[in-house]
Amino acid sequence: MQVKKIVAFISLLFFFYGNAQEKIIRFDAKIQIQHSGIIQVTESIQIKAEGNQFKHGLLRVLPLNRKDKDGNEIDLGYEINSIKKDGIKEPYFTKEEDDFYKIYIGSKDRDLDVGTYTYQITYSLPYQIGYFDDYDELYWNVTGNDWQFSIDHAACEIYLPKENAEFKSLYSYSGSDGAKGSNATNRLINNKTVASFSIDGLRPYEGLTVAASFDKELVLPPSTLEKSASFYKQIKEMLWSVVFGIAALFFCFYQRFGKKRNRSSAIIPEFRPPFAWSPAIVGYVYNNGLNDEVYMASVINTAVKGAIKINETIDEGVFTNSKIYEIEVLNKTPSNLSDEEQAFFKPLADRVRILVSMTSYKIFEKAYNGWQNRVAKQIKIESYHVSTTRKKWLGFLLLVNIGLIFLLLSRTKGYVNYGFLIPSIAGSIAIVLWLRKKIEHLGLIILRGLLCFFWVIPTVFIYIFSLFSATWMQLGVQAVIILAYVVYVFSIEKHTQIGLEAMERIEGFKMYLETAEKDRMNMLNPPEQTPELFEELLPYAIALDVDVAWGKQFETVLELAKYDPAWYSGNEGFYIASSGFVSSFGKSVSASKVDPSPPSSSSSRSSSSGSSGSWSSGSSGGGSSGGGGGGGGGGGW
Repeated sequence: MQVKKIVAFISLLFFFYGNAQEKIIRFDAKIQIQHSGIIQVTESIQIKAEGNQFKHGLLRVLPLNRKDKDGNEIDLGYEINSIKKDGIKEPYFTKEEDDFYKIYIGSKDRDLDVGTYTYQITYSLPYQIGYFDDYDELYWNVTGNDWQFSIDHAACEIYLPKENAEFKSLYSYSGSDGAKGSNATNRLINNKTVASFSIDGLRPYEGLTVAASFDKELVLPPSTLEKSASFYKQIKEMLWSVVFGIAALFFCFYQRFGKKRNRSSAIIPEFRPPFAWSPAIVGYVYNNGLNDEVYMASVINTAVKGAIKINETIDEGVFTNSKIYEIEVLNKTPSNLSDEEQAFFKPLADRVRILVSMTSYKIFEKAYNGWQNRVAKQIKIESYHVSTTRKKWLGFLLLVNIGLIFLLLSRTKGYVNYGFLIPSIAGSIAIVLWLRKKIEHLGLIILRGLLCFFWVIPTVFIYIFSLFSATWMQLGVQAVIILAYVVYVFSIEKHTQIGLEAMERIEGFKMYLETAEKDRMNMLNPPEQTPELFEELLPYAIALDVDVAWGKQFETVLELAKYDPAWYSGNEGFYIASSGFVSSFGKSVSASKVDPSPPSSSSSRSSSSGSSGSWSSGSSGGGSSGGGGGGGGGGGW
């Protein structure tokens, strides 16, 4: 008696567990084949929801591609006609992920009560009819094989375009993916005008696939235009990858080798400063700006011309020795200084000796500022050098837009918001063209900044995020496009025509200054090396950062001449100290113009696997469960 009670209790548990399990009660599909070749599918899916996986509603997953009878992959475009729940229109949203079209039916803000619900999905899609020599057919995976629920009953009815048209043969396949057998019932009803299939008891990840053949000419084959459009969809990723890849590579080669250069191919050595420029002007033009080396070149040149003398002494310490420099004024009214050298000398003229250190920073700060202003007034640097910042940004924006256009043209899967993307690309290209023009009006500058912020920057982010969904082929082309941009940046002409000519001559002069004695014989009639030549061109060598090479050329000449310049005084002969003098004195000169006092405190500085099957004829008995069009699966959400 006790055993019977236990058995009854266990049976009751299984009864309640079975009744509480979520499942698909019925899966009914009605397929209307249209004369144009488009099919309209109405799926009626009755579920039992217990609030486990069916929380908000039903998730239906459909494949985005299938193979035709020749093995070519075809992209599928679904058109949702209507979605209902229990006969009433139901909200839904869709996503395209991992080659699948996912339909989420229900609302995120509303949970399903425990109970039974019937969802009806009606959608249309083309390119599902197989065209063979003696017949045409529809080979269709009715349920899909990726449902994680059991299906108590599945059925399918197929209708031909004409009411009196008859089906020729029916086949069905059931079970897990790839199964060849079938437990389904196939019937021709209504005088063979309707193909009917049904099966009971499909377990999770099992499905029903059907095939029905009919006479040719009932359904129009794709037109040449449709075939061309379908073929283009198949090859467009490869096509546009090749087009954009070759174009980007051609641009790279053009920028690197084919672009016409105004600069001469060979630099000719020059033995005198070009244009009779001072060391500061030569360094200013060559470096596209001023630096400490150019400043020191002017200081040395002022000394070489006899206005000042540089005195060097050694301060012996416990562990190391340090060099101390002092400027001694020799001529208070020099007449041979250049404009910027005169501006440097002016604050020093009313003194006899000035220590080159931060204690004299007010004097040297004034001297440096005057020197700097005078150099800038003599030469308009814009006449020689071109700012590349605007061109780099223009190139970057073009890179983004070209990359987006490529992804747009080559995209084979996924949703594209053309209504937003195309205006975004067009607008940012228009802004790029506008950026080419230099504007001075404050209002236009502000407007351009706002447009860049609210239009261009979002376009850049769209481009970056689109790369995450790109294929390897698309990423490869994007890499080539980025390479083209890098080549473009390094190929931007940085000089005007006048600047190119000046740079050529300065390069020729620099070549002479840094050429070693053994290579000097290759030059035509170089000047004789003398101490006077050394000190005359030393400031230029400093400005062009080749003073070490220049000094090495004259070591023997200066030593033999016991060179003792009037503008320098030190513990050793200048020919011995010259290699370290420039560096040591330069540091002192640079530090002397800086305020040593610290700044004050107030200063500020879902499961969706299972692809659609192949298109070998299912009506010949050679199909399988999971084959044909349709398929997919789904679940709850």
